[in-house]
Amino acid sequence: SVSRYFHHRHRRDRDRASVVTRAMAPGSQRGTWTRRSASLRDLLLEARRTTKTKLQEADAALAPTAFNVQFVIGGAVVSVAALAYLGSLVVQHWHSGLSALCTKVLLEDAYGSLSVTVLLLYTGVIPSIVEAMMTHLAQMIQPVTMNTWWWISLAITRSCKYVKKMVTATLTWALASQVFSLVPNDIGLIRIDSNTLNGDITSIFSGLNAFGMFLSSLFDANADGTVTTTEIQVYFVQKSLKLLWVYFAITVAQWASELKTPPTLEVIKDNTTMYDREDGVSQAINKHFAGLRGDEGVEWEVQARSALVDKALSVSICLFAAYTALSALGVNMTGLLAIGGVSGIAIGFAAQKLVSNFISGILIFVTQPFVEGDHIIWKDIEGRVDEVGWHSTRIQSTEHGYAFIVPNTDILGAALRNLSRRKFIPIIVNVDVPDTIDPTFGVRDFVSQLERLLISRVDSMSVRKPQVRLEYGDNVNQPQSVLLRGFIEESMGFEKVNNLKALLMQDIASYLRKRESKPAAP
Repeated sequence: SVSRYFHHRHRRDRDRASVVTRAMAPGSQRGTWTRRSASLRDLLLEARRTTKTKLQEADAALAPTAFNVQFVIGGAVVSVAALAYLGSLVVQHWHSGLSALCTKVLLEDAYGSLSVTVLLLYTGVIPSIVEAMMTHLAQMIQPVTMNTWWWISLAITRSCKYVKKMVTATLTWALASQVFSLVPNDIGLIRIDSNTLNGDITSIFSGLNAFGMFLSSLFDANADGTVTTTEIQVYFVQKSLKLLWVYFAITVAQWASELKTPPTLEVIKDNTTMYDREDGVSQAINKHFAGLRGDEGVEWEVQARSALVDKALSVSICLFAAYTALSALGVNMTGLLAIGGVSGIAIGFAAQKLVSNFISGILIFVTQPFVEGDHIIWKDIEGRVDEVGWHSTRIQSTEHGYAFIVPNTDILGAALRNLSRRKFIPIIVNVDVPDTIDPTFGVRDFVSQLERLLISRVDSMSVRKPQVRLEYGDNVNQPQSVLLRGFIEESMGFEKVNNLKALLMQDIASYLRKRESKPAAP
């Protein structure tokens, strides 16, 4: 009905738009009305496009809804049938007692156990019970302060979704196995006559001999030339159980990935107000997650260590999931690992330089002497780090403008200065002492004036007290220059520090001009 409504609106708007278009045709007698209707035509065309979009959205929304309705109705019919069958069993055996009734329904009657599985799967009782139990357990053990038990409760809360998925998958596999078990046992489906050359096949299936031979090789477990329903049931149970284990391996990998994801600060603030400073395990976990989030105040070494641990856990989870899934599918992992080990040794000997650069890249990632965006000086190269790869590092030169590609082994083999990791950015100004200054009293006043200018400019942004020092040449009685040093916060940046240095030099130049223009004392 929704689609039909939008469809009629679409046709109406299209007809209106066509009328306006004909009126706009050359030679039309409705010139005045046409000119006034130009904006109306644009509006109708826009409405047409909007209606078409809404119609497509309505169809896309109704398609899954119709599928869900069909699924719900079908499940409801099957559930009602299962409930009716269980009711008939209860009516027939209620006088036998509760234990006898449960034994009859769950163990002896195949249709009874199938009905129970259908009801459990359709109603979702077991997953809901599991979720309620885990949620209640997490709320029961969650303390007010953030300690080890708080992290355990958080892990239990995050685990509910994946435990429910595994329980649902197990019930689905049990339902499929029970449906296959309803087929009568030991009924011959395919029979191969091994005395004939071509292998004559007597079967309820019609097809080529090759197809029958293929089915026989696939399902004939005891190799007696006859494929029975029992052998097909065993084959289905074995293969479906392997697929179930593969699904479990993937779900456990997703589960572990969820557990290692750091909680947001909002989640922490909503669930706790205090920290247990004496709980070492909780403090270590909190510090690790703070490094992953990149919280304010966390040192870059902690962030690098947290990122390394997170990457190692991710690789371990992927390897575990792959190993478990392949093992469940019957792949010989021992031979695969042996081949991989021998191939690794051969590749290592053949590409020593490549392996050396790769290991150096890992060391750069672990130790973090620099990261992308840092301003570094390595030998004669000064620039910004554009990219840190597994084989080489690209440095964008600030002097020449082009990029240097340096192997990681060479980067770690020479001293490197990271200008972005400095605690402060220095300001160094050297001012010559005029020859007309009295070496006893005049120098003292000159130095104090320069120190005042330095402090007035940089003291509010300094990490420590500025320094003023006299520099002497060959004559130890006459100072040659005054060295001014300021220590500016690294967060100010190079550009602001350079501007600050320029302002300081302007102040010093203005002071020197005033001093030279001042008449000398008699």
